[in-house]
Amino acid sequence: MNSNQLVVAMKVLLVEDYAPIRERLCDLVRTIPDARIVSEADEASAALAAIEASDPDVIIVDLQLKAGTSGLTILKWLREHRPATAVIVLSNSAYAQMRKVCMDLGARMFLDKASEFAQLRGALLELASRLPPAPSLS
Repeated sequence: MNSNQLVVAMKVLLVEDYAPIRERLCDLVRTIPDARIVSEADEASAALAAIEASDPDVIIVDLQLKAGTSGLTILKWLREHRPATAVIVLSNSAYAQMRKVCMDLGARMFLDKASEFAQLRGALLELASRLPPAPSLS
């Protein structure tokens, strides 16, 4: 790669309380060229702190989190403070009304963990292709 080429580095934050699913998400993100996980969180306040600290391009968030917290808290905060951040909701609470609430709060996509997990990689690839290129460090 020469120094005039541009590289997209998509920063991803994972917000999931169930460790086996979080690990599965880590494995999936590692298959996306130039994507990197900048942080992980298992409840809303940790996620908000991670957003402030790492400025992710994409957040994959579950709705039911530890300590009785909700991914909806994160969506509401993002709508007010960082509306350009892409959010993919990945949840077992995939009924139509909840999808609508999440999309109205700014989620780019809502996927059912049980039946739509396989669509996540394609969604991440699409989001990565839309990111503005960053200057190469080489």
